[in-house]
Amino acid sequence: MKVESESLYGAFKIFGNRFIEVAGQNPDAELSVCPGWSMEDLVKHVGMVYGTVEGIISSNSTERPPGIFASSPNGDVLNWAQNNFHKLLEAMNGRDINQPIWTWGKEQNIGFYIRRMTHESLVHMWDAETVAGEHISVDGDIACDGVDEYIDGALQFSADPTKEFHYPTGSIHFHRTDGVGEWLLEAADNQLVVKREHAKGDAAVRGSALHLLLYLWGREPEDLEIFGDPDLVRSWGSLAP
Repeated sequence: MKVESESLYGAFKIFGNRFIEVAGQNPDAELSVCPGWSMEDLVKHVGMVYGTVEGIISSNSTERPPGIFASSPNGDVLNWAQNNFHKLLEAMNGRDINQPIWTWGKEQNIGFYIRRMTHESLVHMWDAETVAGEHISVDGDIACDGVDEYIDGALQFSADPTKEFHYPTGSIHFHRTDGVGEWLLEAADNQLVVKREHAKGDAAVRGSALHLLLYLWGREPEDLEIFGDPDLVRSWGSLAP
């Protein structure tokens, strides 16, 4: 379910602002959902992503710009990340989503970054919120678009080509419980085959679109129903880069 870029942009603003808010309230927290990471580590990561994408968009280049990664902060990490977030919002605002631009994905346009940053922010907002113990409500269709974005993007195009990579042996079916959305994933000759339909897999996972998205990105949300081989389910949930 692909959501219109205008709706994604609005959601990106909400998720990014919420992330900055919660991170600012819990600057010294350790993140149990990201073992070994502190809130400061997460803020640095998100701020680096925002700064990098802002630089790419501002370059207007259809070729990979040199030195694309944003520089590390010299002072207040949260303020640096917040500034990068606001600059990125400004760089995206009013852009033609079909404008050609270099990306690391299949789609080579501005719309790719609006969609990618929405779901990047959603997942890391949730990470930060686990410290606060309170999660804001997330539109199920936005989260469902995140499932599609992960399957069509990171799951197929972000694997390091220099390293050996194998999909799990065995199919898995995902069933969204808060709206329309079903997916069957399986591999043929180590190529991912995706069917968006009701079908029986070797294992299955049922849950809200948000919880399915979090599972695919390696988190362990509550209220997921698991059917079949739990090792196979864990394998499919551990492929995120």
